[in-house]
Amino acid sequence: MRSIRITTTLFSLGLLPAAAATVAPLGERVDKAMRDEMAGQELIGLAVGIIQDGQIAYLKGYGLANREQRLPVTRQTMFRWASISKSLTAVAAMQLWERGDLDLKREARSYVPEFPDKGTPIRVRHLLCHQGGIVHYTNGKVIRTKRDYPVAHPFENVIYALDTFKESPLVNEPGEKYSYSTRGYMLVSAVVERAGKQKFAHQVRNRTAKPLKLATLQPDYQWEEIPHRAVGYRQR
Repeated sequence: MRSIRITTTLFSLGLLPAAAATVAPLGERVDKAMRDEMAGQELIGLAVGIIQDGQIAYLKGYGLANREQRLPVTRQTMFRWASISKSLTAVAAMQLWERGDLDLKREARSYVPEFPDKGTPIRVRHLLCHQGGIVHYTNGKVIRTKRDYPVAHPFENVIYALDTFKESPLVNEPGEKYSYSTRGYMLVSAVVERAGKQKFAHQVRNRTAKPLKLATLQPDYQWEEIPHRAVGYRQR
């Protein structure tokens, strides 16, 4: 799950208007802040939303959602979750913990036995804190498990997705130190699915998106046609 309708840029509360202020000054100040930020980071496009007293005070797109086609970012543009997915995964895990369905001190393998024994305990709390010793992208050797799958898009399945790294050696002892790991959170999503007895994507939708009325929060599967999806770009 990696798409959301509007991505929110956080900045100083000094940008928010006083009670008697009009929307126009707020818009001017936000416009300048966003243009400066885009220039400083060489960004292609972004969207910003400001919530004040439970209401949308400002909502606007900047730049391009597709540079090649010159399509602008609008209120309808769908952005990838990127690493915000880790926050959603952590929320899902802690919801299960609050219900008594997840023990943070247990080994991840006790929920997901498909993950191989690394000779040392990797606990759920280690993974949530980026202390599981799981390889990231460039900080260690990545070993992929090659096999045939019974479905067309196997990595929609969080258990199958573990094949992209599960045989890789640990980069450090679990609990020893902080080491940011996207793949560590992939393992957390598998733990959440097993502990919650429901597909990971369904848990996020039913326990986070629906209660918060995030109507456009949805999976960002690359093989699906998603209207208004922004193109992702990398800095050279």
